[in-house]
Amino acid sequence: MLDVYFEKHMDHAKVIKDRYLYIDQPERIDFIYSMDGIPDDEKGDYQGASNRVLKQFLTRLNCYPVFVTFGEVFWDDEVEPFFQKNNLSYTKFQPNKRLYYSVQVNHARELELLPEETYWYGAQNDFYFLSFKNLLTFESRIVRRWFFKREMIVPVVNTTEEMLFIRIEHDFMGYYLFSNEACFDTEDKVKTFLPEGDGIEYYE
Repeated sequence: MLDVYFEKHMDHAKVIKDRYLYIDQPERIDFIYSMDGIPDDEKGDYQGASNRVLKQFLTRLNCYPVFVTFGEVFWDDEVEPFFQKNNLSYTKFQPNKRLYYSVQVNHARELELLPEETYWYGAQNDFYFLSFKNLLTFESRIVRRWFFKREMIVPVVNTTEEMLFIRIEHDFMGYYLFSNEACFDTEDKVKTFLPEGDGIEYYE
């Protein structure tokens, strides 16, 4: 059994601010949806349920390459040997002494491997971002948080005329989809890429 929480967001500025996203020309974004897998079992594996929803969406979309960027505070000494063992194409950045990896996923086998190995970055509240064009650059921005304001190098989303990108929610508790493509202009169109069948319920 899997319940899926699904919502279309109209207040784009609030979503962008609450997700701590830095976006060049955010007015190009036409649609924002959030999705979250809610397990109906005693284990209560919310992260696993959300990962299942995300993998189903990406598998049905069947669009490659996928650019997956993650990191910030935490890192794992085993992640680079994992990339090398599985012949995954990756680059790394370390602005402000914060380590980020960007992996180019070229086919379904790699897509099956990568989230299982790396989703814990999102579960640790680190940055976890997916796109179907290489939309990210690292640029200097004024960063505002509860207790400080200072200039830092941060990931910046460079919007394009046709785009789709996904930002994983904190604790890997669901994700946000941002797009301006016609195939995502209604909720019903988005749902065609999500899990369906017996035992799947949607809540809005």
